[in-house]
Amino acid sequence: MPDPRISIIIITRNRAAYLRECVDSILLQDYADLEVLIGDNGSSDGTVDYLEQLSAADPRVTARYNGTNLGSCLGRNLLLQNASGALCFIIDDDATFQRSDDLKKVAAEFEKHPGAGAIGFTVVNANDPKTLNLWMYQANPERARGREFRSAQFASCAVCFRRTAMEEARFADGEYFVNSFFYSWDEFPIAWRLLETGWECWYSPAVAVRHYGSATIDVPTAHRVHLDAKSVGQFAGLILPFPYGWGKYVVHLSLWMLKRAWRTHTLRACLTGFLEGIPAFFAERRKHIKVHPATVKQFISLVEAEKHVG
Repeated sequence: MPDPRISIIIITRNRAAYLRECVDSILLQDYADLEVLIGDNGSSDGTVDYLEQLSAADPRVTARYNGTNLGSCLGRNLLLQNASGALCFIIDDDATFQRSDDLKKVAAEFEKHPGAGAIGFTVVNANDPKTLNLWMYQANPERARGREFRSAQFASCAVCFRRTAMEEARFADGEYFVNSFFYSWDEFPIAWRLLETGWECWYSPAVAVRHYGSATIDVPTAHRVHLDAKSVGQFAGLILPFPYGWGKYVVHLSLWMLKRAWRTHTLRACLTGFLEGIPAFFAERRKHIKVHPATVKQFISLVEAEKHVG
């Protein structure tokens, strides 16, 4: 049986050097049925010239020029609407595969886990490969190193989806990631929807992706704090059925964000984000995509189970 087609999805903006390294690591893969879809969000650093030359030279590569910064969520959705793969691998433009057989391992993991709608892979700090980053999981990085486990969610810089699962979990036609989330919290809604529609998420150490952004992923810049705070309202409006999960994912998380903002002198950004989250809450609520209370309980139990991995 032939390997399934894999569509690689990359959003980029003004990071031409990183993007070249990312794409080189993909095109060196020993995998026959592969397509690479790259969306440029208004770059002005030579990225467009590079993509024009690349797509003209390699038929596996398709570039889309958005002309402005659409964010990672809308940008990915536009690419996913034109992807033809049975598997869709989302990778950040500042991340790279390390071995030529990585995509073969990705396909093998989905064959091994037929109920998996998404599989997240190991992410290591590109500047310090010994540092394992599992920031989207509750598992202890050292104890979980080398172990696969059923997870609640994943990190969107290195995750592969089964296309049929994405279609079942989508929020609207062509909307797999929530367009309005821009990039903050982009993994949360689709992970919950996968669980709601009967699909599993897994973490696998079979592939380790090098990620330059891992060094700053938790740095609370004012821009990120603002988006994080806004996302609390969006997420609650879109997903959570009141009162299930509100204590853990709205109240507790909002308090944690306020404490972080106070410590990092980004309180103004946090408060304006919360204010923007109010209309965002009602806008997302109109989609009528709430999960059932049983899904909230299952998600929380998966999060708790991750703490005991290893």
